[in-house]
Amino acid sequence: MNYFELLGIDPAFTIDAKALENDYFIQQRLYHPDRYVKKTPAERQQALLRSVDINAAYETLKKPQSRAQYLLHLQGIEVGTESDTVKPSRTLLMQTLQWREAIDEAATADALTQLEESLNAATMHTIDAIATYYESHDWSLMAQDALRLSYILKTREAITIRRPKVKS
Repeated sequence: MNYFELLGIDPAFTIDAKALENDYFIQQRLYHPDRYVKKTPAERQQALLRSVDINAAYETLKKPQSRAQYLLHLQGIEVGTESDTVKPSRTLLMQTLQWREAIDEAATADALTQLEESLNAATMHTIDAIATYYESHDWSLMAQDALRLSYILKTREAITIRRPKVKS
């Protein structure tokens, strides 16, 4: 059973976060181990395993990056794992290098804020593109943008690390 089926929702990249959370809580209540205290050991074990799977499904599907990676995984495409079947484009690698250089060269918090704002816009644009590619079943472009999103998020983390080291 895949994560979407487990939570009782249709596979999609664009999902309603509140509805996902509600579906998660419904499933968690059904399979919470406390409800199986008086059941057989096998039934308790099954409920525990189901509860773990429900948690994993929710954690994966609630974030755009991991949701995109999971949807690609369902298509047999691995992105963001040790066994990736897709490699980042040269353009993405060059862009990431430029972002990293901008972080290293930032002398002020304002410079980092500007870069961060640019990355926030790139994040939203990339999420929109992933949604479009998912809807059109363009797995190749979706995979590249899923990689792009992961590189953007890692670059944003680098800004957070760098921020205390620059002048205010």
